[in-house]
Formats: sequence, C-alpha cells, structure tokens
Amino acid sequence: MLYRTASRGSSLVGGIGRAFAYLLLSLAAAVLFVPMIWMVLSAFTPQSELQTAVPMRRTFQAFRPQMLWRWEEGKSWLSSYFTTENFHSPSTQTGLFDITAMPRYEFATAPIHGWATRIWWRLADQTPTPESPEWKRPLLAGRLVLWFENTLFVALAVTLLSVVLNAMAGYAFAKFEFWGHRQLFWLILATIMIPGQVTLIPLFLLFTNILGWYDSFWSIILPQIAAPVGIFLMRQYIRGLPSQLEDAARIDGCTELGIFWRVIVPLSKPILAVWAIFTFIGAWKAFLWPLVITDDQNMYMLEVGLKTLQFTAGPRNVGVVMSAAVLASLPMILVFFLFQRHLTKGLTIGAVKG
Repeated sequence: MLYRTASRGSSLVGGIGRAFAYLLLSLAAAVLFVPMIWMVLSAFTPQSELQTAVPMRRTFQAFRPQMLWRWEEGKSWLSSYFTTENFHSPSTQTGLFDITAMPRYEFATAPIHGWATRIWWRLADQTPTPESPEWKRPLLAGRLVLWFENTLFVALAVTLLSVVLNAMAGYAFAKFEFWGHRQLFWLILATIMIPGQVTLIPLFLLFTNILGWYDSFWSIILPQIAAPVGIFLMRQYIRGLPSQLEDAARIDGCTELGIFWRVIVPLSKPILAVWAIFTFIGAWKAFLWPLVITDDQNMYMLEVGLKTLQFTAGPRNVGVVMSAAVLASLPMILVFFLFQRHLTKGLTIGAVKG
C-alpha cells in the first residue's frame, strides 16, 4: 500500500514537472515566433501603416475578437489594413514583382536554364533577338525567380557533393590505418577554429587570378563542399559500424569502393540525412562569399538578391523587403517539416554512436 502511494506521488510530481516544462517551452516558442509573425504581417501591411511612429498600431486597435466569427466585419478589417501591393502594384509599379521584373529575352537566356531554351529554339527553328518588341517586354518577378533558381541549383549541388566527399573522407579516417592519419584528422578538425572571413581574400585570388572563375557557379559551389564538421560527424558515426560487415564483403570479392557504396552508405543513412539537411540550409543561406565572387545580377544567390532590394526598393520600403523575406523563408520551413523526423533521429543516433 505504501509502495503504491509513493508511486502515485512520484508519477504526479513527474506529470507536474513535465507540464511545467511544456509550458516554458511553449512560451519560449511563442516568443521566438514573434519575429516571423511580424514579418508576415509586414509583408501584407500597406506602406502608409508601416511608416508610422508605431507600425500596425491602428491595425491591432481596430481588431475585435468577434471578427473571428462575424465574417463581414472581419473581411472589412482585412481589406482596410492589409494589402498585396507589396508583392505586386500595377498602379505604382513599386511591388516586389514589379521591382524584380526583367526583359523576357534576358530571362530566357539565364545561366541555369538558358541551354534548354537555346535547344528549344533550334528544334523550333526560331531565332529571336533581344531587340524584338515581344522579347523586350518585362517579365514580372523574373529576376526573383532567377535568384530562387540559382540558389536551388547551388544548394542541391553543394549538398550532393558535400555528402559524398565528406562521407568518403569519414570512411577513410574511420576504417583505414595509414601513416599520419590521426595527425591529418586532427589538423583538418583544427581548421574549424579558422574564421571564414580570414580565407576570403585567398579564396578570391585563387578563383579570380588563377582559375579565372569570377561570376561562375563553380566558384560558389567548390568552397562549400569539404567541411571539417561533416568529416568529423561521418567519421564518428562510421567508426561505430561493425567491421565484420566489411570483412564479409571483402571475402565476397567486393572492392573498397563497393564496400563504401553497398555497405557503409546504406548503414549511414541517418547521419547522411542530417548532414544533407545542414548543408542544404547553409548553402541556401550563404551570403558573404556569393556576394564577393559574383557581380552579375542574373547569377545572384537569393540572400544577395534580397540585400540589393533594400537599395532598389528604397530604405523605407519595408513591406517589399518583408514580402521577399517571406518568400525566401518558405523553402526552409518546408525542408524543416519534411525532414524533421530524420533530423532528430540522425542527431540522436550520432550522439550515441560517437
């Protein structure tokens, strides 16, 4: 009887503790969501309201709880204090899609999909010219689409190459005994302490003066492939894999490359998924190096293009900048919700195996 009472008391205390922890975490999450909510509201708020002493004060003052079920009042409130002109404004041409408009011919011959357009023109026996009125007409949000396209291409390329290269390096450091492998591994790991700003000028001189890759996607992709953190994570995880599987594969006549692709890679999917997500997010949010190594607006990454909007749209055009920020954050939100389970599982397994 006494044991049951003590068990019930401990479970009650544990339940109260969990509830209190959930409450604190919920409050912290709500605080962290405030900037995102403000960003979304600013993207749909008129400029006249954003430029007041207290932005959106009249918007919140006019809101009434009954508007949630009285649709007519709610619709009137929305139409009075919210707008889509920050995205597209046919009258003033100051919306995001208007500012990032570009000639149709320039968009059709962009670096990423330009080769497909030229092949289509050859197959269709068409020879359009930039001076023709049809191809000189502006395409709404054309440059914004190019920024998204460039960023997606670079992020996917960096992710694929980084996962393969770091996994192979981690496999070599984890399973092979060669002269100086420990010293080389710790030397690679020590480069984590070197800030990226220190290597900016040497990298710039290497890719411009020696390789001649200024305004090239290769100059954006290659410096982001090899990562000491990725090699460390792969090595720590692969070290925990049983060596008997590799020995069995060697007995069956499998080469070292075959062992890597057929044994190591399938068993390392959790940590590969984790590193792929981290790499994709980092490549998507890259700013400083793409800003330095590119000058052509058609090759801008998304973060660099968004920075130029602050000068193109004007320093007080907050709504346009916020509308662009909302669109730029949607892919990251989608990646988080799609791969959240793999991210959590991979981090947990990596911690245990390490």
